[in-house]
Amino acid sequence: MTADAVALTRGRRGGSSSPSYGWIKLSLFSASSPAGIAARIAFFYVAIFLILGISLPYFPLWLKAQGLSAVEIGLVTSVPLFIRIATTPMIGIAADRSGSVKGVVLAGAGFAMLSALALMGVEGLWPILVLFSVFQIASLALMPLAEVVAMREVRQHGLDYGRMRLWGSLAFIAANLGGGLALAWYGAHSILVLIIAASLVTLLAGAGLPGGGARRETGKGISLKAMMVQLARADLLLIMAASGLIQAAHAVYYAFSAIHWQALGLPETTFGVLWSIGVIAEVVLFAYAGRALKRIGALNMIAIGAAGSLVRWGAMASDPSFGLLVVLQLLHGLTFGATHLGVVHAIQERVRPDQAASAQSLHSALSSGIMMGGAMALAGAIYGPLGGLSYLVMVVLAAGGGALVLAAKQFEARSGAGRETG
Repeated sequence: MTADAVALTRGRRGGSSSPSYGWIKLSLFSASSPAGIAARIAFFYVAIFLILGISLPYFPLWLKAQGLSAVEIGLVTSVPLFIRIATTPMIGIAADRSGSVKGVVLAGAGFAMLSALALMGVEGLWPILVLFSVFQIASLALMPLAEVVAMREVRQHGLDYGRMRLWGSLAFIAANLGGGLALAWYGAHSILVLIIAASLVTLLAGAGLPGGGARRETGKGISLKAMMVQLARADLLLIMAASGLIQAAHAVYYAFSAIHWQALGLPETTFGVLWSIGVIAEVVLFAYAGRALKRIGALNMIAIGAAGSLVRWGAMASDPSFGLLVVLQLLHGLTFGATHLGVVHAIQERVRPDQAASAQSLHSALSSGIMMGGAMALAGAIYGPLGGLSYLVMVVLAAGGGALVLAAKQFEARSGAGRETG
């Protein structure tokens, strides 16, 4: 590196080593500089969310083009979500015991790409179900591993997690728009091509991640029994359950918001606008919440997410006007964004580095798997008879999450548990 490059990397104020996210070219000077590391992690988030932004809304249309029935499409898309409840924690444990999070990331990205490629050459329900299950299990396991890598660098280099993670949300919007255009121009068969391309980008982005994980000097895997004891701590489980309930309170919104807005007579052209407002609010929070998080703490950030949920879902139950809906969509920055920021930091503060992948993966399985899956099933059962009033049930879930946050704080105050210092 040249002297000028070093000066740029360190910033312009007093030789500070904090990265400047506005200067993307910093990563060109040194991939090992804080800004370079942040850029590589942000690129990995982009890659992961390109897969999600294409596959989540559009893969069922590819399945339909293959001749699968509605029941078969439901089977293909739901089975992997239940399997990952068990597999995601197992993958996290494997990453910790191997000592190389990056190695497991590359393996997962490789399996995702190969299984997506294999889908091009098969027909019929069962081959598609098997290959898509492999794809989903491998690709969805990358998210908690990305959190581990990101939070490790937050610890080591003082990076801002939210400013790395926000690029994933922006990529999700871009993938939604790009996938829609590809679908309109080239048909449903283009969706799998885009998924394969996004999987390749993910593999390349994974190869560029910093380090190899929390590798131990002894080279020996940590005790599985000791790991389970640590992960079963009451405060940690309370925090995970709190976040899971607050995120699960989005179930009616995720499953039925468009259907309900249509029933209220809102123009269909406004649905995408409303969803985009929510994601943009999330991005803004990720960009600017770093300082607030340091001041108020991770658990209080989760509590703010719970409070935002009480307001948002309570108001949604009243069938608000379009103008009020716009305001309520801004609360997505709290209901999702604040909760996510809080729990990622809270978990990382309370576990040893060599248990981080196991902890983040366990949280992913509990929150995105068990709790969200159960809440989505509940939403399906209550929306028919209750309509918009079903949002009041989501208020109950959010209130439960808030209560668990308070319980976690009280438990830590009594027991002296909390941040991992060892």
